Amino acid sequence: MGLEETKKVVEIKSIRELNLYLDSGWVLILSYVKQNSDGQEPRFIVAWQKEAEPMIPELLDSWELKEIDRYR
Repeated sequence: MGLEETKKVVEIKSIRELNLYLDSGWVLILSYVKQNSDGQEPRFIVAWQKEAEPMIPELLDSWELKEIDRYR
């Protein structure tokens, strides 16, 4: 699919998040490194190109989910 088929674009700041988005059906369209005074940070741009509504992955890890359940 070409970029003109893109429905939504998201910037991601970690490889863990990138993998979750890719597993959900998103497509990586750009990666770059952001320079700052502390060093470098990876950035990834993913696109949703399917007809269905974009699937936003759950970004909490298993420990965070257990803590949320514990306080309910």
